[in-house]
Amino acid sequence: MLNLLSAGLHGTTDETVTVPGFPSPDLRVRVTELPEFLRTEKVIDRSTGDRTALAQKRCLGLAVNTFFDLEHRYCDMWVGNGYVKRTYLVGPLLLPLPSAGASTIDSPCIRWLDTKLAQSVVYLCFGTWAHVSKAQLHELALGLEASEKPFLWVVRDSTWTPPEGWKERVGDKGVVITGWAPQTAILAHPAVGAFVTHCGWNAVLETVAAGVPVLTWPMVVEQFINERFMTEVLAIGERLWPEGAGVRSTRSEEHELVPAAAVARAVAKFMEPEGPGHMARSRVKELSAKAKAAMAEGGSSHRDLRRLIDDLMEGREAAVAETSMFVETKMAREIWHFLVR
Repeated sequence: MLNLLSAGLHGTTDETVTVPGFPSPDLRVRVTELPEFLRTEKVIDRSTGDRTALAQKRCLGLAVNTFFDLEHRYCDMWVGNGYVKRTYLVGPLLLPLPSAGASTIDSPCIRWLDTKLAQSVVYLCFGTWAHVSKAQLHELALGLEASEKPFLWVVRDSTWTPPEGWKERVGDKGVVITGWAPQTAILAHPAVGAFVTHCGWNAVLETVAAGVPVLTWPMVVEQFINERFMTEVLAIGERLWPEGAGVRSTRSEEHELVPAAAVARAVAKFMEPEGPGHMARSRVKELSAKAKAAMAEGGSSHRDLRRLIDDLMEGREAAVAETSMFVETKMAREIWHFLVR
């Protein structure tokens, strides 16, 4: 990110750039998919990035909500390039409930999932603050209906009205939640077979920990880069919003509608028994096992958390000793001045 910031990229060009400094395989993204602060000409945004980089270099280290087997090569790069002194990979900080535990949660959506076949339901959630237009919600609703797959969909816009007759046509095949949803419990439920996600980092970790493959639909900030990481590096899912389905940009006003037909086609294909979702599921299940092992006693994240605590305590003791020495030296000077007066 620091290298991209110094490159001075800006505008709405369709140019594709390689994220510099990353280990193989290369991550290539369009300029329009980069976070806003990386392609702006505003001085204030760039100075914020400079201050962040300076703070990282000065601090004890960087604690990251990730785990060794997921992206240690990238975290090693931070240290190797001098961005930080050391890293502590302490995640995933919120592991999902075991599937049996998920069913004990008293929630209407969990009870609905209990009635569905294993790995048959598509779960959709786009985070808490990414904007989805009413027109796009309309197309998404029609696409889910046309896919003929059971779905559980979190819609943050409580003012949105589904297409006329849609609820009656969908019936028990789909559930829409307009409030808070127990996402970790939903992802841990054996009925969930795919997660349509905005690719926020918490969502990435939650789906990896739960072992659920993804259809990606990024919208803002670093989500397009997270998408490339999941689909091209980890290979745990596919892009729902492919090239040619509209402008891919972190600016919502630049988006074109992804039509219902594209949504239906992507969901139906991904959920086929031997389709791309099946292949991605086997890979994400392996990562899920590694995530749980990392957080277990003696695992890599557990060890890094202990190392972080030890380093913080050592730093605190050193700071206390330094302060004590300063106070004692100051008192000695004052006593000496008093005696020689």
